[in-house]
Amino acid sequence: MTKAAALHGFFSSFGMTAYAAASVPEDAELPYLTYELITSAWDGGEVGMTVNLWFYTESEKIPNGKAEELSRGIGLGGKILPCDGGYIWLKRGAPWCQSLRDEASPNIKRRYLNVTAEYLTKN
Repeated sequence: MTKAAALHGFFSSFGMTAYAAASVPEDAELPYLTYELITSAWDGGEVGMTVNLWFYTESEKIPNGKAEELSRGIGLGGKILPCDGGYIWLKRGAPWCQSLRDEASPNIKRRYLNVTAEYLTKN
C-alpha cells in the first residue's frame, strides 16, 4: 500500500469522508475531513501536517467529539500505519486541536488538528 493510500485509509476510518486537502471536490457535503498529504522517508525526521474536520451544526459537542475520537485513534504512543517499504508513525502534534468558525456561516464549525508523521521507509 502506498503512503498516500495508508494515510487515506487511516483518515477515512472515522466515519467521515476524508479528502487530501488539495483534492476536495466542489460538491463535497459536510461533514468531511481534510488532511495534508505530505510524505517523506527515513532520514526526513518528523513531518508536521494538519487535519481539518468540517461540520455544519449549531453544536460544539459533535465537532469536539470527533476531534476526541481522532485523538484516541492516534493514541498516546502514536499510531503505526504499514505502507510500501516500511511504516508511517502518526503522532498527535501540539497544540492538538483548535476550534475555528467559518466566516461564511456561524454554523460551519471547524477543528484544526496538528499531527506529526515520521516515515520509517527507505524512500
